[in-house]
Amino acid sequence: MVRSTACIAVSFSLWLSMAGSAAGQATVESGLGAARAVTTTAPARGIGKSMSGLAGSLDKALKGGQQSEQPAAAVSAKPPARTGSTSPKTSPSPVVNWEDPSGIETGLAYDELVRRFGPSSMAITAGAERSLTYRGKDGVFQVKVQDGVVTSIEKPQSKV
Repeated sequence: MVRSTACIAVSFSLWLSMAGSAAGQATVESGLGAARAVTTTAPARGIGKSMSGLAGSLDKALKGGQQSEQPAAAVSAKPPARTGSTSPKTSPSPVVNWEDPSGIETGLAYDELVRRFGPSSMAITAGAERSLTYRGKDGVFQVKVQDGVVTSIEKPQSKV
């Protein structure tokens, strides 16, 4: 009985001490998920035109049987007029090729890091220190930045 009470007291105190960091992590992951949702909807932009074309084709197929019953004078030889696109034509933004994160070195300034390797996949700031995550060909790189300078890099373990 005394042992179970002690276990409950210890687990409750651990739960209380970890609640703040769990809430912070949930907030960061929620923000990252929302950011990814914005970037993954770009391929669905043309779906409205596709659905419109599908509905038009279906309408033509259904009315095709009815046109044979109508007199030939009712059928117009002139196709309907097409209107121009209402949205302005914009050229796609150029794709930026960032350097592979395996080239990150200690002592590199934060501005130079972002310019050469792009924004990080994930960033956690605790006081004056930032912990950044970069994805590269070899795996995931953990970079620590303090006072605007890279202080340490954890490179992925090579598979042997």
